[in-house]
Amino acid sequence: MKIGLWTTVAMLAATPCAAQDQNEGERASVLADALAKCPAIAADAERLACFDRTSAALLAAREAGNLVFVDREGMRTAKRAVFGFSLPKIKLFGDGRSDRAEPEVREIDSVLASVRQAGNGMYVFGLADESQWQTTEARTGFFPKAGKPVKIEAGLLGSYSASVDGKRAIKVKRIR
Repeated sequence: MKIGLWTTVAMLAATPCAAQDQNEGERASVLADALAKCPAIAADAERLACFDRTSAALLAAREAGNLVFVDREGMRTAKRAVFGFSLPKIKLFGDGRSDRAEPEVREIDSVLASVRQAGNGMYVFGLADESQWQTTEARTGFFPKAGKPVKIEAGLLGSYSASVDGKRAIKVKRIR
């Protein structure tokens, strides 16, 4: 029993050092796993030492900029901010497999803050959130105006469409 306890304590003590050899996402996971193991240590002094050591490593990683804590609302805001951009598949926003994972943003509702012609019957929209979208197809009779509501929805294969003031959707791409 005592050998197992000391082995666990030794492993936890080595965790921050071992974590330095891994990528940032794995390091955060290792530190969180180490913290989760602390309550299982029976001896008060070793358990407290585990909490002290692991919390110090977490705070040091945060202070160095290697670890960022984000609440659920912050995650929603970040996902909305990158909606429409082609990003690599990374675990920045979770792997999507967990029941607690924040769902992907599939549409946004906003207001047209600005509209300008881009030539050849195409337009550039500025939304209230300061993102910019450009139509990718020309359409006759399509004259968007600032102040009108807009809904942008994700489509198939990375495509997006915008519906201005509830009218028929037009293909768009995010440019900023």
